[in-house]
Amino acid sequence: MKLLLALFSLLSFNLMAEAPKYYPSEVVQKIQQGSKDQQLKDALFQLLHKNHKSVGYNEAKRQLFGKLHLKRSNSGYFVYDVYCRKEFKSGVGPGSVPDQNKINCEHTWPQSKFTSQFPEQIQKSDLHHLFPTDSRANSTRGNYNFADVTENKNLDEDNCNASKSGPSVVSGGDNFFEPPKEHKGNVARALFYFSVKYKIAINDKEEEFLKRWDDLDPIDDEERARNDEIANIQMSRNPFIDFPNLADQISNF
Repeated sequence: MKLLLALFSLLSFNLMAEAPKYYPSEVVQKIQQGSKDQQLKDALFQLLHKNHKSVGYNEAKRQLFGKLHLKRSNSGYFVYDVYCRKEFKSGVGPGSVPDQNKINCEHTWPQSKFTSQFPEQIQKSDLHHLFPTDSRANSTRGNYNFADVTENKNLDEDNCNASKSGPSVVSGGDNFFEPPKEHKGNVARALFYFSVKYKIAINDKEEEFLKRWDDLDPIDDEERARNDEIANIQMSRNPFIDFPNLADQISNF
């Protein structure tokens, strides 16, 4: 137990060194002291809305494709698709938005499930849940909940064999979507953020998968760097990236 507390203190120290102005001491204290459920969600909700700057959807796409997920190799620029593990090179570059018929902007929290409590454009342009995905995979996912899928019935495996869409391991008759293993934690932490920030409940069954995925695919340096970049753009951070396993302190999103 002492070792765990020491490790958590070290994590918090490193976090404060990177983002001292974002997390007030009282919020950090609540997390460190094990605040749970609604008390923790309320504290995070207030923080996430304090300085949020909505950049608009067009600018969000420009930042997503032209900066956050833009990579460069010896052969030039490319954008990596998180659902199908493809590299898209056509029409990409700094500040550019490629053909949406080939690679699209995935709203990890589907637009059809936004809340009316907050402006649609703010939710639509929130970069913390936006990712570049193959357009056909993006269309197949639609607004399906996430889950571990038993059989791929909906996704064209010739076009995208890294993800699955079909019945889940707990609900055989419905359609669900399962991203690649290395993106499952990113999905979970994006949805935890969105749920708390916009006060929308996550389906209980989906939440079970997401919490497992949060453990299965832990935070890596690329996800931390993306969080930092988004904070520079829209002045908000994802605390579920800054505090690993923070979701364990919330029993029901």
